[in-house]
Amino acid sequence: MTRTITIEDLYRLRFVSQPRLSPDGSRVAFVVTTIDEREHEYRSAIWVALPGGEVRRFTSGRTRAHSPTWSPDGRWLAFVSDRESDEPARGAATAPAGERGEQRPAQIWLLPADGGEARQLTWMEHGAERPVWSPDGRFLLFSAQVGPSDEKTPEGKPLPKARVIERLWYRLDGVGFIHERRSHLFLIPVEGGEPVQLTDGDWDDSDAAWSPDGQQIAFVSSRAEDRWRLPCPDLYTLRIISGQPGELRCWTDGTLSCASPSWSPDGRQLAFLAMQKYRSANHVDLYVLSLDGATPGQVQPLCLTNDFEGSCVDWTNSDLGDEHLMPSPGWSADGQTLYVLASRRGATRLYALPVSGSSQEPPTLTPGAVHVRDFSLDQAARGVALLMGSATQPPEIYRCSLVGERAELEQVSHCNDELLSELKLATPEYLPYRGCDDWPMDGWLLRPPDYDPARRYPLIVEIHGGPNTQYGYGFFHEMQVLAAAGYVILYTNPRGSCGYGREFALAVRGAWGEKDSLDILAGIDAALQQGGLDEQRIGVIGGSYGGFMTAWLIGHSQRFRAAVADRSVTNLISDFGSSDFGWTFADDELDTTPWENLERYWRMSPLAYVQHVQTPLLILHSEQDLRCNIEQADQLFTALKYLGREVRYVRFEGQSHGLSRGGHPYLRLQRLRFIVDWFERHLREPERQP
Repeated sequence: MTRTITIEDLYRLRFVSQPRLSPDGSRVAFVVTTIDEREHEYRSAIWVALPGGEVRRFTSGRTRAHSPTWSPDGRWLAFVSDRESDEPARGAATAPAGERGEQRPAQIWLLPADGGEARQLTWMEHGAERPVWSPDGRFLLFSAQVGPSDEKTPEGKPLPKARVIERLWYRLDGVGFIHERRSHLFLIPVEGGEPVQLTDGDWDDSDAAWSPDGQQIAFVSSRAEDRWRLPCPDLYTLRIISGQPGELRCWTDGTLSCASPSWSPDGRQLAFLAMQKYRSANHVDLYVLSLDGATPGQVQPLCLTNDFEGSCVDWTNSDLGDEHLMPSPGWSADGQTLYVLASRRGATRLYALPVSGSSQEPPTLTPGAVHVRDFSLDQAARGVALLMGSATQPPEIYRCSLVGERAELEQVSHCNDELLSELKLATPEYLPYRGCDDWPMDGWLLRPPDYDPARRYPLIVEIHGGPNTQYGYGFFHEMQVLAAAGYVILYTNPRGSCGYGREFALAVRGAWGEKDSLDILAGIDAALQQGGLDEQRIGVIGGSYGGFMTAWLIGHSQRFRAAVADRSVTNLISDFGSSDFGWTFADDELDTTPWENLERYWRMSPLAYVQHVQTPLLILHSEQDLRCNIEQADQLFTALKYLGREVRYVRFEGQSHGLSRGGHPYLRLQRLRFIVDWFERHLREPERQP
């Protein structure tokens, strides 16, 4: 007998990620993260799907293990973990976690692919990440932070810091202060030894990829003079000579923000993902650059997705993960096709694009209402492993063949089958409608699993963040919980959303709240026309830009009986300087600065309309949110309380902007309980008969 989902089921969900296909295509390594119910902590481990269907856990312990990477011969798995080593300590980096109240920095480990004991390979003071094998299997390339050590007393107690800030971008949400350390590339022999630092300087280097002949690496780095004002990574190659760095070349001109490079099988071309430096609206395109006999400045990258409205990144929202991934494009064996993730009209799918370019709609290898979050190919590009889910299926690992006739997707992992067998989930109904200016819009309705068409239900409108992301076919525990509690949920992609082309995403530039709010209100009207809803009992909730829009709507409309503003922006004037990169919106999203056009900033701020708010409001905000600083919530709460309005303010200790997707498990539960309680208090009443 099935039941509806509960808030507490969050602790039973298994979060699957990072599918990595072995070189011969016979095995898939992946990561499974669970929540320790007793200690309220995340635990993650490497699992491997073996030939014949067996799935086996490869790492043990109560720590975290992630980033599995196969050696070229398939005999070894490199991975990253904060586990404790049995080997003698090599400096402060190996101090046991918790010995001085500190977290042990994660290091790179090697594990035999046929099972056995893992051994620690790196001993970096600030940790190591992103291991990449050399084609001959002799070296591992990795990234690590370089910078001063934290000062301590002789007993090992950390001393308080006096931080000297001299650059604009000095902190990052979810990370903290970043002004003292830089991320650089290192090379270490697999048999062990001291790593060689390949890059250096007052910038960060990332996304490294080996050329097929093992003589070069490609990576991205933002090294222009304005890098601390508006980061814009260029594409670089670095020659490797006997394990040492050689000639460095920069292949782009600073007009594209580059990421995720990938070498063609013959090593003559590089595919990469990039968005424009200015007015990008977070729309990501796929590019190819021919290096054959060329020197920097002689060739320009070719954009393969000019005529494609999809964005080549996973912009589909879900609360089962805190990252919007940009996996590197995969090349076909003959170098004529590129496989890339793209978000389009509510779905994220895997597409196949010809390298020669085409004005035709690219074919997708994953049709339907799906959310593909990550993928990898085998060495011969004959098969692919995918991380894929849907609105009713948390992401799991799948695989299929890339050669011959179109193969069916085979599900490899079944980590959530037991839980799903108990649950009756809500299935989204697609709701196309016309928004402001008669623009076509996408919306979806989630009705309670036991929906009765003879009743009238309260409606809750969910608004996504960004604004340049999208709702659609991602799994949402929060929405499923609200539907199970007896609410109909409406979620839409108003103008400003990704997945509908760059111009659609740019449509809110310099006009936040003005027409996208009307798109959402039009979606409510379209939902009411479907019947079964009580127009007197409508709630609204949103996070980040969705929190901004929630506060905006209740300052412009009296349609809502209750509202929840989560991690919101309320005053764009102060957000310019209090957000970790709020000033970048002046260049891209808002089209001006506060001192140039204070009136526009205030006009676009929900706080400017606070005197019109009559809707009871629950404000949720994390105290360590650096993206939308908690002072934004402070201002909204203070104004409403001063005006005598009904408002409740919940502050989450020690949490960052991504609490709802990957924050402390206990506080994720608490957050959901506050939301359900608020709507129960204000929307739950005997419904009127039709």
